Amino acid sequence: MQPGPQYPYQQPYPQQQYPGYPPPKSGGKTVLVIVLVVAGFLVLAGVGVGAFFLLTSGDKRTTAAPTTTSPAGEPDKYTTLPRCSEVGSRMKNLPPLTRDDAPEPAGGSDDQLEMTQLSCSWMKPGSSSGTVTMYLSESKQKGSGAGTRYAAAGYENAVEDGAKPITAGIGKATKAADVDFDSGRTLQCGVRFYQGNVDVIVIVSAADETDRDIARCRRNAHNLAESASSSLG
Repeated sequence: MQPGPQYPYQQPYPQQQYPGYPPPKSGGKTVLVIVLVVAGFLVLAGVGVGAFFLLTSGDKRTTAAPTTTSPAGEPDKYTTLPRCSEVGSRMKNLPPLTRDDAPEPAGGSDDQLEMTQLSCSWMKPGSSSGTVTMYLSESKQKGSGAGTRYAAAGYENAVEDGAKPITAGIGKATKAADVDFDSGRTLQCGVRFYQGNVDVIVIVSAADETDRDIARCRRNAHNLAESASSSLG
């Protein structure tokens, strides 16, 4: 408990004679009454001040708008993936499609994303072959931009590992890069690109070990990547 306010000690009026007036009476009771009145006023004032702050604080708590964190990011551009037959139909002279499976859920989904995967391959003995793998990443929280960030990260990781950005672009891809693969005896080349919230990997393999034409391999990889980009719409 805090000590109360201190007041100076009141000396009684000196017993002096005033011409025409009786001597003043002792002011003890009067001073006591004044002290009590002043003390009571201060107490009430203190309660009033405290009540004011309590009411003000309570009022602010009830009227203040709640703070919220709104998601911010590029919205998901795609919600579905094409079939492999649709990808292949956009490129001439492809080998036969091995199978035409529908897109399926992909491993790696987390609390921010729903992942869907499409895997396609075109092969024929004595001919170059190609594969396309697509990963659709959809944001669980709409507008968060998680899907596009995930797709972009795949491309950025490939560039960090040595992939060379394609300045001329690939179809409607947001960004694309040429990728070299250490495939041993058979020449392989590829393209890594992302388009909105879809991450795409394209790989082309030479017909046999004697085929070392890297320029042709690159052309085939670019053509297949453009077909994949176009199939996304």
